Amino acid sequence: MRLPDLRPWASLLLADSAVLWLLQGTPGALLPRGLPGLWLEGAVRLGGLWWLLKAAALPGLVGTLLPALCLGTPLLLSLRALSPGALRAPPARVASAPWSWLLLGYAAAALSGAVWAVLSPPGAPGGEPGQEKNKGLMWRLLKLSRPDLPFLVAAFFFLVVAVLGETLIPYYSGRVIDILGGDFDPDTFASAIFFMCLFSVGSSLSAGCRGGCFVVTMSRIQLRVREQLFSSLLRQDLGFFQETKTGELNSRMNSDTKLMSSWLPLNANVLLRSLVKVAGLYGFMLKLSPRLTLLSLFEVPLTIAAEKVYNVRRQALLLDIQDAVAKAGQVVREAVGGLPTVRSFGAEEHEACRYEEALERCRRLWWQRDAERALYLLLRRVLHLGMQVLMLNCGLQQILAGDLTRGGLLSFLLFQEDVGHHVQTLVYMCGDMLSNVGAAEKVFCYLDRQPRLPPPGTREPPALRGLVEFQDVWFAYPSRPDQPVLKGLTFTLRPGQMTALVGPNGSGKSTVAALLQNLYQPTRGALLLDGAPVPEYEHRYLHRQVALVGQEPVLFSGSVRDNITYGLAGCSDEDVMAAARAAQADEFIKEMEHGLDTDVGEKGNLLAVGQKQRLAIARALVRDPRVLILDEATSALDVHSERALQDWRARGDRTVLVIAHRLQTVRSADQVLVLSQGQLLEHDQLMEGQDLYARLAQQQLED
Repeated sequence: MRLPDLRPWASLLLADSAVLWLLQGTPGALLPRGLPGLWLEGAVRLGGLWWLLKAAALPGLVGTLLPALCLGTPLLLSLRALSPGALRAPPARVASAPWSWLLLGYAAAALSGAVWAVLSPPGAPGGEPGQEKNKGLMWRLLKLSRPDLPFLVAAFFFLVVAVLGETLIPYYSGRVIDILGGDFDPDTFASAIFFMCLFSVGSSLSAGCRGGCFVVTMSRIQLRVREQLFSSLLRQDLGFFQETKTGELNSRMNSDTKLMSSWLPLNANVLLRSLVKVAGLYGFMLKLSPRLTLLSLFEVPLTIAAEKVYNVRRQALLLDIQDAVAKAGQVVREAVGGLPTVRSFGAEEHEACRYEEALERCRRLWWQRDAERALYLLLRRVLHLGMQVLMLNCGLQQILAGDLTRGGLLSFLLFQEDVGHHVQTLVYMCGDMLSNVGAAEKVFCYLDRQPRLPPPGTREPPALRGLVEFQDVWFAYPSRPDQPVLKGLTFTLRPGQMTALVGPNGSGKSTVAALLQNLYQPTRGALLLDGAPVPEYEHRYLHRQVALVGQEPVLFSGSVRDNITYGLAGCSDEDVMAAARAAQADEFIKEMEHGLDTDVGEKGNLLAVGQKQRLAIARALVRDPRVLILDEATSALDVHSERALQDWRARGDRTVLVIAHRLQTVRSADQVLVLSQGQLLEHDQLMEGQDLYARLAQQQLED
């Protein structure tokens, strides 16, 4: 059994003994008598011990005990002096007190240290790594808000004016009570009423301007964060979207960006308002009754302890709720997005059960959050009620003694009610700031994520032949690195030729097309375009030279023109119509009511399948690419689309790769490549093969 290290405690006892011995001599004699001297003695003792322990490099655990050890006795005697009927004789000094007082002080310090260790969030030591992370996130949020500094300065100005007006209203309310209870002076009464109205109107107007400035700041930050996050997501590699669910991305884009964008405006609004108001209110309270003011401070540490426990629980629950809501949203998106599949398999009840389970998880977490919130509010109100009773009792004693007027007591109670609310708000905001910073951490993770892509290429030759070479290309998807999809592919696509790539589903045909578009990079081997690796080409240049017509053409909401010129800047209507004519799409475009400005609907659902095909072909041809990839694996081209591609191929200087299933396409190809389990079949294997693709290749070779 390992014994605890007692050296820090021994060092603390020795240092404290030395400081107390010094305070028994001349330094202690210079201190004033009574409570002020007791507090000064505690402050000197605290500073001396802190300096000695810091010089000795003792663990931070001992440092947390020093405030309770040095200031506990002055606080206790001060509260004792505030009680009704307390003796007004000055208390004894701690330096000359008996050993029983010192032992009691050490016991209280040890107890407070133990309670603080229990209430502190987990982390080593005392949660310091988490605090450092939160500080870094808060600093990043502040830097993100730098463009909104003028709005924040204006908001702070209006905040100070509003708080000043709100603070003076209770003061003049007490004056009105004193005027009505004493010798009534109409002029003094009218003056008090006038200033009450003036401060009420001024504080209301300033509060509205303050809120408006913070709302504008919050909306600006939210738009900025969402734009940056969306731009970062668009730059990510495709493997990232295979590993990350769409529901999670939507949750980060919507709810988390809203939380983090409200961090500075909302917290600055509430925090600064409460801080300024607490300082002003305590100033007025000390002027009215120092004794009642010190008594009201007794509520603060109890409120902080209760809030600290509640904030730890609340932060953990908020993270669980965010994940549960994201999962529920994912279920909805999957079911609605794949509704035809859900209905074709009769899985409506299954999806409803999945969503019900996800909602039940959210409901349990929401209920737990609300129940803990209700218990916390109950404890806080009981504590506040007890303090109110104690304050009224002490205030009555001061009124009977002639130290306080009735109007002064009313003003003090109004101040105390207000300051208690703002002290609780200050404590609450610490936990709320941590919660919003937690949401910012997930967004910053996406903003900081570097895509697993090669450095951006810069190659932009003025002319491109379109010669494509696969040299011993191996590839495995990032999510399944141990399962290669392509295994040593070697072939060449030449300008002026059409190559048919055939094979069963899952053989790697679409992966070949993705590599040629630089959506992924080979795991091993080289993919060359005109003798240079494909990743070396500039991104936009490459996708003007290499175009794809997918097996299921993807259109976007917007006009016909927007879909044909998608991704191109400065494309004239003449070029658009030329591409439409080349794609055999000009006839149905002219028949539309608004021509090129006709809206195609979400995902092009207002168009027929053949029309979507021809628009997708026009979108590819408007770029005048040197390499065209046609994926016709699941949907046959209509007559117009087939004729458009034949006319374009007749130009004779383009490279065409067709992922084909149809016999007609294979027969018209210049070469046929058969993929099987990620490998190309050789000539002898084709002659021996008995499957459909081998027979198609045999027919092409025999012809």
